[in-house]
Amino acid sequence: MLKIKREYYIALMVIAGVVLLIFGVNYLKGLDLLERRNVYHAVYTDISGVTETTPLLLNGYKVGSVVGSNLMEDGSSRILVSFQINEDDLKVPKDSRIVITGDLLNKWTALELGTSEELAHAGDTLEGRTPMSLTESVTSQIDPLKRKAEGMLVSVDSVLTVFQSILNPEARMDIDKSFMNIRTTLEHLSQAADRLDKLIASEGEAIHVTLDNLNAITGNLKDHNGQIAHILENLDTASASLADGKLDRALASLDSTLADARGIMGRIESGQGTLGKLVTQDSLYDNLEAATRELEILLEDIRLNPDRYVHISVFGRKDKLPKLSENDVLRISDAVRNADKR
Repeated sequence: MLKIKREYYIALMVIAGVVLLIFGVNYLKGLDLLERRNVYHAVYTDISGVTETTPLLLNGYKVGSVVGSNLMEDGSSRILVSFQINEDDLKVPKDSRIVITGDLLNKWTALELGTSEELAHAGDTLEGRTPMSLTESVTSQIDPLKRKAEGMLVSVDSVLTVFQSILNPEARMDIDKSFMNIRTTLEHLSQAADRLDKLIASEGEAIHVTLDNLNAITGNLKDHNGQIAHILENLDTASASLADGKLDRALASLDSTLADARGIMGRIESGQGTLGKLVTQDSLYDNLEAATRELEILLEDIRLNPDRYVHISVFGRKDKLPKLSENDVLRISDAVRNADKR
């Protein structure tokens, strides 16, 4: 009897040891066999760095861990990873996903909750996502830079080719001449600036006097601001008066005057009245020209024969004025024409 009891004790101790071993191993894995296991699955193509007990984080808080991984039976080399969520109150939407992430030293999984109103249940498979590795990430960032650098090198090569074709000896000489001209221009500008400084230094007193005069003028304007305002008010009053109808009446009167003037000019052009006859008829001009010619003949005869018109008599005898013959008149006319030619 005692012998049987010892065997029972040994069996119980072995069973207790196995149970403790199982609990210990699962405890080391982060599993608690006494808690209800909410297990979800996700499929990945690469789980490098992920092992059992890898934590499952939600916004940096541990909500579970990896409890197992197996190859898919469809021969696609994909891996099915099982996750245990220890938070019973956590609601997992159907479109949630589990992302494998980490750094160079550690790997972990992150639960990203979706927005679907339908909730996932234990045993469902969520979307699994594996971020690019460090090499892939660096490659993805370097490749665009590489392509840009290659394009830039091609452009630089084209530019250098163009420069080599442009910068021939004649072009270089032209560039040298251009730089020499620029240098000469800068020297002239420097000399002009020096002359300007000297001019300002020499005419400083005159500039000071000019500024004083300007200050005096502005002071006078300020002192007579009232008078200027009064003048502006008068101008405003005058403009208001013109705008009140006086300007229109003046323009109407001017228009009437111009109409009368046009009528007078029309009558003159048509030969009406004395002035019109003088303007349109040549008789007065012909008469004046004939009288002028006769006067010139008379004056020329007086100059040539003054004794015919002026007599000095000692004894008071009055001689009769001789008559001009036709020859005398012709001679005087020739003399007048010759005088006009001279």
